[in-house]
Amino acid sequence: MKKLSLLAILPFVISCRSQEKIDLANLNLNEPIDQISKYDDRLLIGVETVEYPFSLLLEVEKSQRYSFDGIDLAGQRIIFQINSETLKTDSITRLGGGHIDLKQAKTASELEESLKRYAADDKIYGVRIELKTQQLKASILKKLEVKYGKGTKNPNTDNGLYWNLKPQNKFILYAPDYDRLIILNNTNLSKTCYWDIMNGLIDFGGCNNEKYMADLLKNATKPEDVRDKPTLKIDKNWNINNLIVGKTTEEEFTKSPINKRFERVTEIDGTTGKTNEIYYQNTYHDFNLFFAVSKSDPENQKENTINGYAINDFRKVNISFENNLKPGLQFEEVLKLLDKLKIIYHPVDFANYIEIKTPPYTVTLNFNESMLLSGMFVK
Repeated sequence: MKKLSLLAILPFVISCRSQEKIDLANLNLNEPIDQISKYDDRLLIGVETVEYPFSLLLEVEKSQRYSFDGIDLAGQRIIFQINSETLKTDSITRLGGGHIDLKQAKTASELEESLKRYAADDKIYGVRIELKTQQLKASILKKLEVKYGKGTKNPNTDNGLYWNLKPQNKFILYAPDYDRLIILNNTNLSKTCYWDIMNGLIDFGGCNNEKYMADLLKNATKPEDVRDKPTLKIDKNWNINNLIVGKTTEEEFTKSPINKRFERVTEIDGTTGKTNEIYYQNTYHDFNLFFAVSKSDPENQKENTINGYAINDFRKVNISFENNLKPGLQFEEVLKLLDKLKIIYHPVDFANYIEIKTPPYTVTLNFNESMLLSGMFVK
């Protein structure tokens, strides 16, 4: 009878164990990835620059596996941060809009392949928790305040708070305006500064912003070291190498001589799952082309048409203009040339750019800190 009783309750014990939650509030945030995620969940690994551009992200979708100090997080997006030296560069942050490149990892070998691709660690150092509802935000905040006391007001947001937990080597950033709770193990991070899009730059005391950003961008390619610069010719209508904005198709671009070192990226609407835009990025040369997608079939390259491009740093390309613009021209010199060419531009008081309306798109000429012509954006 004792054996029968044990067998009777054994499935119940196994079931209870299978439903045990991972309490994100109790993580040290140095755990191996395989301890905090399972492949029966949908795991996405890669880059999502709006979320955070300087580390690899492991996103777990609609999992039932996680809690926060007793609060069930079922259905919330859970995003783990993983250190990646490859991503400490400036190129991906200057594309204009979000850059998303996430791949599903269904097996340990697929996960390992992505980690190698980005020269990433096999452990986490942070977690970002989606807070979809006001009730969840309030419950999380109450837990934080009971455990750590009142947070410090984040001056960059309306309702943001943060905690600098020095004994635990942790930063906690409560960002309800952006539906996020972010917890970081700062052992290998700056102890005085933190920046992301959702929190702005936070000074924990003694922050040297210039030094901090230099460390985040330490692997950025110096323009003078760039090799195999593409040769670009901009005609009087702002078209590039005979690629006509609003007309040239994606298929025609892929067959053109200019198509070298580009990676194709699809931007997805997170709400509808539909393709918003397709763009090709050449991060090494800081050069990108954008395509409007076919409404009937976004993968039909014959129907997707170029609707803009960005050349972020003229020093990384060999560029010439039919209208006699030249890289490095002073701001006032460009204004005089545009006046001479009778090109109408937007008022530019106190700005480091010039906008030229050329329906159906706008040309933006950008100038560096010395007010020298340094880049352009057409869209």
